[in-house]
Amino acid sequence: MLNIKQLTDGVIMKLNRLGLILLTLSVAFLTGCPATGTTTNVREGSSQSIADAQAEAYNGPKARIAVARFENKAADARNWWNPQLGDGMADMLTTALFNSNRFIVLERESLDDVLYEQDLGASGRIRQDTAAAIGEIEGAELLVVAAVTEFDDNSGGVQGGVGGFGGGVLGAIAGGSRSAHMAIDLRIIDARTSRILSATSVEGTARDFNVGGALGGYTGSVGLGGALSGWKNTPREKALRDVINKAVDYVITKTPSNYYHVGGSAQPAAAASSSVSGTGERVVITANSLNVRSGPGTSNPAQFSLTSGTIVDVLGRADGWVQIRDAQGRTGWVSSQYAVAVQ
Repeated sequence: MLNIKQLTDGVIMKLNRLGLILLTLSVAFLTGCPATGTTTNVREGSSQSIADAQAEAYNGPKARIAVARFENKAADARNWWNPQLGDGMADMLTTALFNSNRFIVLERESLDDVLYEQDLGASGRIRQDTAAAIGEIEGAELLVVAAVTEFDDNSGGVQGGVGGFGGGVLGAIAGGSRSAHMAIDLRIIDARTSRILSATSVEGTARDFNVGGALGGYTGSVGLGGALSGWKNTPREKALRDVINKAVDYVITKTPSNYYHVGGSAQPAAAASSSVSGTGERVVITANSLNVRSGPGTSNPAQFSLTSGTIVDVLGRADGWVQIRDAQGRTGWVSSQYAVAVQ
């Protein structure tokens, strides 16, 4: 007959085995599940994917842009929002725009620090040949304004270990399986006229906590700091990164081509020449893939195509079309809408 000690030992062994099985299942869940739980959607607009935009070797003129602010207009703001979160999101968008290599991105969040440095230089306390000059701050031609319009706070990370029986293992699984959803309204504004050039709504939903897939794109080198540090390794981080990546993709594809006119050295490119030929004028192609036609008009057949960032010589102009010659000596006509003058 079994004594009490044997019964107790048997129960403990079974509990340990059960705990080991749960631990094994949790590790398999954490490491083996594919990162398929993220959905990102632009409700209106961009037809170009992030991968397509980043694959382009763009070395042409850039547009001067600044991120104006990031506000919250979602419900129940008191439960999760504070201005520091908005500052962190604006910082992420600013860095992501810079990483796209399409823009001269102008600092606005720390502009007071720049002004202080210039005032310090003008005070006479700084060696004049090293002092920051007053009056050299560049103005933005484009402003990006964003607002969070939807936010689902049903999210959690996997902080802490998976060791222990019951609470540790099951808690990790439960925390990691939650989801996060957010949406932002995005507007691109002409700073000179205050006209809205384009507007859209970008939304992202993350149904898992594996952030690895979201660490690519324009935000791959951007860490979560400050008020956003609490979102690290949670579905909220993944949803936010996906939304920022898609927002940058939208800004790239919806910025009118005429705003891409500043060279890499931040000096304005030469204005378009009114002469028909023989001026030495050059233009850069801004479309992803632009057909070069045999004559000025879409009724003429395409002879070849040029990719974004290609610089070509101008041979003539007619009715909104530009006759060009590329580095291989090929000639043809392209729409002037996608050909911006450079030095």
